[in-house]
Amino acid sequence: MASGVYLPTFEDILDATALGLVWDAEDHQAALYNATKAGAVDYNANTAYSATNEISGTGYTAKGVVVTNTAFTRPGAGVSKFSSNAFQWTGSTLSGVRFIDFFAEGVSGDPLMFGVDLVSPYNTSDGTLLVTPHSNGLVTFDLTPS
Repeated sequence: MASGVYLPTFEDILDATALGLVWDAEDHQAALYNATKAGAVDYNANTAYSATNEISGTGYTAKGVVVTNTAFTRPGAGVSKFSSNAFQWTGSTLSGVRFIDFFAEGVSGDPLMFGVDLVSPYNTSDGTLLVTPHSNGLVTFDLTPS
């Protein structure tokens, strides 16, 4: 499965429920998952953080880590991006990390924001799993018609 934005959450931000999700809040989390999650993610139906297929191991806590220095910016015409500082799991022993779910921990129900498929599984052995966002951000929205 590819990376993507969870549509139910995105729709709840825009519809009458006006989900109180602030993209650049400092309490969003990144949780790690295995390949089973990567193959079963449903961006049209999944709505909230789930521990199903979440990684476990030394140096990892359920629900992952808080993503800091978040920013939702407009780098160009019709384009918005969500970015953050790099985040990591130090001193970790993890196997088969293949997917990252980002969710709004500070919003009721822990709504999913977006997911990133790492394509290949990653492992650590008393090491560091470091995720460094691309200069284009963790997720980019291009709202310019082509």
